Amino acid sequence: MSADEGAAMARSTAAAGLPRADAVTNPKAITPVPHTWILPPLTWRETFSRIRSDYQRLAATLTVGDERPPGLALHPSFLAVLLYRIANHVYRTRHTFLARLVWQANLMLTGADINAAADLGPGLVIMHPPGTAIMGTAGRNLTVMPCGGLGGEVGRRFDVGAGPGLPLLGDDVILEPHSGALGPVRIGDRVRICAGIAFTEDVPSDTIVEHPKPRLLRRRDIP
Repeated sequence: MSADEGAAMARSTAAAGLPRADAVTNPKAITPVPHTWILPPLTWRETFSRIRSDYQRLAATLTVGDERPPGLALHPSFLAVLLYRIANHVYRTRHTFLARLVWQANLMLTGADINAAADLGPGLVIMHPPGTAIMGTAGRNLTVMPCGGLGGEVGRRFDVGAGPGLPLLGDDVILEPHSGALGPVRIGDRVRICAGIAFTEDVPSDTIVEHPKPRLLRRRDIP
């Protein structure tokens, strides 16, 4: 995440400081952060730099000992991120139809539904593309496990800096399987959202979000 984005997130988080109930009943209490759907353009050098960071982080994640997985450039995880980067680059140049075509190609080839307008920092890793759906803003080193995602929530359209109704994530966030951030929420740096949680509230930095411990019940339907 850039310094400007980090500062905006810090200011807006301090300004909000509200539980979800207050945000729903009094959305004006949330200080909106100006946002434009037209992201600033990137040069191809900048886009390739992000792709290089994505590749290196995926390699580090999948490497066991000194053995790097063969054919990493054709790994579905890398292909999903590569096609997203191309779609995002084209979208930033306002060639929205071409960006949509690349986005659709990504969906058909890898199963990952990553909106071309999503603003995701370098070091992006998507461990299992099929079933992944992402729309929002995130900083560096976002990790998305199987069927994780980001997106909007029906009925909450105010803007916290990622676009109307969309989540804003910091750096080094991990979304475990079947987890995600929904709606206009701010997720801090180094947050881990555990499996099976669709979170709809702000989360401070250096936090683990997890379910209560599950109960073990003896079956009574078996003789």
